[in-house]
Order: sequence, then C-alpha cells, then structure tokens
Amino acid sequence: MSPEMDTIVNAFLGSAALTSLLIILALLGTLNPYHRPAIPLTVVTMVIVISTYLASISWGGDMGTLAIRSNLVNGALSILDLLYLAFSVLTALILRASLRSRPDDPLIALSEAESDSE
Repeated sequence: MSPEMDTIVNAFLGSAALTSLLIILALLGTLNPYHRPAIPLTVVTMVIVISTYLASISWGGDMGTLAIRSNLVNGALSILDLLYLAFSVLTALILRASLRSRPDDPLIALSEAESDSE
C-alpha cells in the first residue's frame, strides 16, 4: 500500500476508535433505569477492537495496550488536522453572514413609528 493511502487508512481507523470511545463515555454518562446500553456498548467496543487490530496489522506490531493508545492518538491527531478546514469554512460562513445586508423588518419600522408618535 502506498504511504499516502496508509496514512489515510490509519487516520480513519484511529478516528473510528476515538469516536467510539467518546460514544462509550456518553453512554456511561447518561445511564438511567430505562436505558439499555448493552448492545450499543458491545458494538462500539467491537469497533475499537477491530480498528485497533487492523491498525496494528498495518503497523506490523502486536495487538495490545500500546496499539490501542497509538490508534487513539493517531485518531486525535487526524481530527486535529481537519480543524484547519473546519475553521476556514466557519470563518467564511461568519463573514458571509456578517457582511450581507439585513432585510427591512416591518416590526422594527412599526416600533420606531410608535415611538416617534409619542
């Protein structure tokens, strides 16, 4: 596999594991008597294990706590790399919203007319 494709696959696997870990934390944080988290916890745990296993095969290492840690760190770093794109899109949207002219509001005109008549 090419180095670029290997980087993309490892970033995807790490991001999947990190997102699954965040889902586990959210499930545990919202426990209540009517909540049945067994199936979602099982599925996201399987996603973590499978993505870590595939990443460890890609790296040529063994499956262990170091592989899980490396996979989660790789996912966090790949998500941080996408923040530049997200911030630039957000900046463009904020600039577009702040530079456009606001339409005339009839309620504001009515309010100003009533305050002038008093």
